[in-house]
Amino acid sequence: MKEERFRRLFYLYAQREASVNEEEEFLQLIDDPSNKTLLKELLDEYILQKEERTRIGSSEAFDILQAIFQVGKKPNAVFSSTDSRSGDRTDLEVIPTATPEFSGDISINNNAGRRVHFLKTAWLRYAAAILLILCAAGYLYLRHQQQYEVAASEAPSLMTNDAAPGGNKAILTLADGSTIVLDSAAQGHITQQEGIKLIKTAEGRLEYEKVRGENLTNAALTYNTIRTPRGGQYQLRLSDGTNVWLNASSSISYPVVFSENERAVKISGEVFFDVAKDKTRPFHVDANTTRIDVLGTEFNINAYEDETTIKTTLLEGSLQIASYEEGNTAIKMKRLLKPGQQAQAGKNGVMLVTEDIDTEAVIAWKNGYFSFDNTDLTTLMRQISRWYDVDIEYAGKVPTRKFGGEISRNSNLLETLKILSESKIFFRIEGKKIIVLP
Repeated sequence: MKEERFRRLFYLYAQREASVNEEEEFLQLIDDPSNKTLLKELLDEYILQKEERTRIGSSEAFDILQAIFQVGKKPNAVFSSTDSRSGDRTDLEVIPTATPEFSGDISINNNAGRRVHFLKTAWLRYAAAILLILCAAGYLYLRHQQQYEVAASEAPSLMTNDAAPGGNKAILTLADGSTIVLDSAAQGHITQQEGIKLIKTAEGRLEYEKVRGENLTNAALTYNTIRTPRGGQYQLRLSDGTNVWLNASSSISYPVVFSENERAVKISGEVFFDVAKDKTRPFHVDANTTRIDVLGTEFNINAYEDETTIKTTLLEGSLQIASYEEGNTAIKMKRLLKPGQQAQAGKNGVMLVTEDIDTEAVIAWKNGYFSFDNTDLTTLMRQISRWYDVDIEYAGKVPTRKFGGEISRNSNLLETLKILSESKIFFRIEGKKIIVLP
C-alpha cells in the first residue's frame, strides 16, 4: 500500500495535479533514503511516456541524478522561474551554489506556469528539481550507468522492454496429429491430403488446392486446425475457395475436403470470412455459443473467451445467426442479419442486434491497425495483450476512461504505449508484463 501511495503521489506531482497536502506528503516520502530505488524506477517509467522538447547532455543528467541521492551533503540551491508575459515562454534554470557543478544551464520551453519551492534540505531540493525538469521538458531519459544520454531519436533503442508487433505466425495441426509451424515452413508444396495439396504462397498464406485428376467425391471427412499464438495472425484459403483471416490467439478447424451437403467449420478468437458462394452447400460456423449459417458473404466474428459477448458483424450478403446458452445446445434466439448490422450474443444466449455499425473499424485488425471507438481500457488492453504477446495487470482501480482513434499494428509496443500515455494512462513494464498504473 505504501509503494502504491508513493507511485500515486509521484504522478500527481510530476503532472502538477497534486494538492498542497499531497505535495508535502510526497516530499516527505522522497526525503526517506529507503525510497531511493523506487524513485529511480518511477523516473524511468515516467520518461518513457513523454515527448522530448529539449536535449540534456549526459554530464548534466548525471550530475542531477547524483545530487538527488546525496542526502544532506549539498549546500542550498535556488530554483528561479522566469515567466515572460510578452510571449508564451517559461524558462526554468537550475542554479547551483556549490558542488556538484553542472556543466551547463538547462533551459526549457513550456507554456505552463511553474510553482517555485524553497526546500529545507538538499535531498528535497534536488528531488523537486528533477521532477520539475521532467514536467517541463516532457522527455528526459536518465540511465544510471557510466553515462546518460537523452534524445528522442535515440531513446527507443535504449528501451530494453520493447516488443515488436505481431506478424504471420501459426501452427497447422493435420488430421493425423502432426504439426507444421507455418511461419517457418518453406514456400511451396507442404503436404498432400485426400487429393488436396497444401501450398504456402509467396505472400505467406496457406492454400488448399485440388490435385489435378483427383476425384474428391469419396474423400474422407478429415479435419485440419490452424491456431495463431498471441502476437500472430494468418490467412488461408480453404478447399472450397473461402478466404479466412485469423487474428491473434485464434483458431479454425475445418475439413480438408467439405462434404457434398454442407461446409462446417469451428472457430475461436477473431476470424474474418469471405465465403465462396455455393447454393448447394450452406456454410456453417460454430463459435462457442453461436452458430452462423451463410451461403456466400463477408463477415467478421469476435468470439474470444475473455470477451463478454460474441460479436458477429456482416459486411456483405446475408446470414442467419443463432445463439444458445452456454452448456445447452437448444437454440435460444435466432436473427437474420443485413449488411452493416452486428449481433452481440451473451453466454446466456441473449442476443442484441445493432444497426449502422462502422464495419471498417470492426475489420481494422485485418487491415493492419487498431481502431477504438468509445472503447474501455480493459477491452483496449486485451487487444494490446494479444498482439504484442504480453500480460496485462492493473495496479489499483481500473480507469473508467473511454478511448477513440487508430494506431498502426506495425508499431512497436513502446510506440503504442506512448500514444496511449497522451491520454494520461501510464504503464510500468516488467519483462512481458505491462502494469497499468492508477
